[in-house]
Amino acid sequence: MSARRYGPPDGHPVPFSEYHQSRDELAGLPQTLAEKIPVTNTPNIFSYRSYVFARNPALVQRFVKATKADVGGVGGHVVAAEEVKSTVAKFVLDNNSAGGEPIFTSLVVTHTGDDVAVTGIMTENVDMTVVDELMWDALQEGAAKAAELGLYGPGQDLVADAFTGNLRGAGPATVALPLPVRKDNASQTVVLSFADKTEPMAFNYYATGAYLLPRFNTGLVIAASKMKRGYLLDIVDLDTKAQAIEAGAHPRDQKALDGKMEEMAKGLQEKVITLRAPEDLYDIEGLTRSSRFVVARIWSRNDRGEKDQLGYICSAERLHNIKTKKGFTYGGKDDPVLVAFAQGDWPAPGEITSPWAAAPMVAGDCRGSHNLHILPVPINSQTSYWSGPILSCVTLSVNIHTGRIGAISDQFALGTPWDEVRRRASELAIQFRLAHGVKQPATLHEDELEYQEGWKERRARLERQFEVRPPLTFGNGHGNGGGPARARVAPGRPAEVD
Repeated sequence: MSARRYGPPDGHPVPFSEYHQSRDELAGLPQTLAEKIPVTNTPNIFSYRSYVFARNPALVQRFVKATKADVGGVGGHVVAAEEVKSTVAKFVLDNNSAGGEPIFTSLVVTHTGDDVAVTGIMTENVDMTVVDELMWDALQEGAAKAAELGLYGPGQDLVADAFTGNLRGAGPATVALPLPVRKDNASQTVVLSFADKTEPMAFNYYATGAYLLPRFNTGLVIAASKMKRGYLLDIVDLDTKAQAIEAGAHPRDQKALDGKMEEMAKGLQEKVITLRAPEDLYDIEGLTRSSRFVVARIWSRNDRGEKDQLGYICSAERLHNIKTKKGFTYGGKDDPVLVAFAQGDWPAPGEITSPWAAAPMVAGDCRGSHNLHILPVPINSQTSYWSGPILSCVTLSVNIHTGRIGAISDQFALGTPWDEVRRRASELAIQFRLAHGVKQPATLHEDELEYQEGWKERRARLERQFEVRPPLTFGNGHGNGGGPARARVAPGRPAEVD
């Protein structure tokens, strides 16, 4: 095993005294509330003291990076254990150093359902592969703790054999978005959204709502910012299995499929198209109607209509083509993560989240094999009623000069209009699942069933029992015997067919 490229040079853990914690934010200040009523599970923010309180912070390129994975759940795929989250957080904080400088100047650790997420601000001086290595090892530590506690599926999303230099394609969902570099205004609003028990296509509701349609975002019509020019959308084809078939591999030749998918996986390339909003509205809506095509990135446009700033990115990949000890595997619906900018040239947080008010349906849910109405939940919530799908969303106020996450707000908090959406989504979900059961459209097409080995065995057994024979016909046609059907009529009885 190669030496770690992260961690303090002296080998000792970074002491917690080096971090400012948001839970202590009001220490020494007058209390403005006699009693605080908790309406959300707001996470603790860890910020590297020497940076967030720097007198003359450097004006450098920074990134917001979010990484999420299921490393073991309580009671099945229900919720992440606090001990597992703390183990992941401690590992990151202990080893938050590269070349003597902090990797993350500020970070939070959260969960959505049974997925643990680490989100932090990092500088351009840190090699992204070093950060990915830190995240991989931190999640491995979390998986070991999950195994110790007897949790379900320890290390479930860590499907690669070992870390190979990049988290993409290794199982965890991870994205990094470059923060703007500017002198005049250090504030940047960042939207984070985490989904559990669903697939990247779920985020198409964000992308084709606030960035495309004025009914979700009036700023597209009335704003004086770059928003009035529309946006450019990178749409990625995620179905590598379908691509392999279209490239000539026979759908029942697993060896040929694996070979073609391995060929496409080399270089971590993607099949992508860039379309314009609003000019290509019909094309965008047409492609993003299925789970195969996902809006992976959104760019603002300059005065020539070209790509300007990247302001939206989601973990748009599927696990069809990940090579493990068992060969290629379909690893699930991927439980994606999204990072986006808000305000200014971008939609407001409430505009980004507004498409979920209609309680649309997404693929995933229990066993990753259903269509069901998504449930917008507060951060650090568990799944329930079968197992989802659920979606959380928070906004961060980030000081881009110091790299500090200053404060957090929960976009789907309790005591908001989202309570009504949750009630309606729950009512619809109960009706839909009970009405359809195992039948489509409640369940996915058989190629998309996540736990499908049992169905494959059942289908293969039944397939052997099918017979090819002429259809049964009546009247002047030919019956099963191949000759004319002759009717025999007994008095007082209906006709019988020979």
